[in-house]
Amino acid sequence: MDAKEPGNLIFVVGMTYDEMGGSHYYYVNDAVGNKVPKVNARTGKMLMDKLSIAINAGIVRACHDCSEGGIGVSCAEMAFAGGLGMEINLARVPCEKGIKRSDTILFSESHTRFIVEVPRTEKKKFRHIMSGITTGLIGEVKPEERFRVIGVNGSSTVLDAGINELKDAWKGVFGNY
Repeated sequence: MDAKEPGNLIFVVGMTYDEMGGSHYYYVNDAVGNKVPKVNARTGKMLMDKLSIAINAGIVRACHDCSEGGIGVSCAEMAFAGGLGMEINLARVPCEKGIKRSDTILFSESHTRFIVEVPRTEKKKFRHIMSGITTGLIGEVKPEERFRVIGVNGSSTVLDAGINELKDAWKGVFGNY
C-alpha cells in the first residue's frame, strides 16, 4: 500500500457517496450520522475483477482500500508508509450529486473504493482496463514529505501537513484500535 515513486498518479476507484454514519470522522468529532455505507455487490464484483486485471498486468504500483477514514486516511497512510508526499484534489473525486463539503468527500466511508498509484506511462492502459468503472484521477505522489489536499472548489487548500505529523495523528486515533 505504500506510495512508491514521485510523479506517479493517484486514482480513486469507485464512487463516493454522502455516507458518514458510523464513520471514524464523526466518532472523533463526537457527531452522529444517519447515512451508513451501502454495499452494491454487482458493482463491487465488476470493480474487483477489473482492478485485479490491472494489478496482475503490473500497472498498479500501490493500492489501498478506503475503509476506516475514507480517502483522506487511505491517501495519508500510503504517503507516510512510503515516506513520500502526496497532493490530492477533492474536486476531481467522483461523487454523488449534491456533495459540497470537502470533509464529506475526504472522510466518507463508502464501500468498494480504492486509492491506486499508477505510473504516468500507464495512465491510458489503466483507464482502458477500468472502463465501465467509476474512477477519478485525483492527484500525484510528491517527493517532498508533505500531504496537501485541495478542497471541492478546486483552488483552496484544506490540509497541508508533514507526513510525520499525520502519522503521529494517525497513531493517536487509528493506532489505538
